Amino acid sequence: MFHATIRSVRGEPLRVSGAVSPYNLQTLRDHLARRGPGTRVEIRLAPALEPALRRALGDVARRGVVVVVQG
Repeated sequence: MFHATIRSVRGEPLRVSGAVSPYNLQTLRDHLARRGPGTRVEIRLAPALEPALRRALGDVARRGVVVVVQG
């Protein structure tokens, strides 16, 4: 399970949570891509799930998104 808070200059924070599954991680990635540069996402999840999350969100940094993982 993960809990994410997406903060950007484009509106109020968006909170997303769900199981760490390919579909949910893709949905999170899509939200981040739409928000664009200046976006920051803070994600809480079990440390064992961090590698899967990093693989799924690996390229969002190129879009100006900062990913902060909290165990």
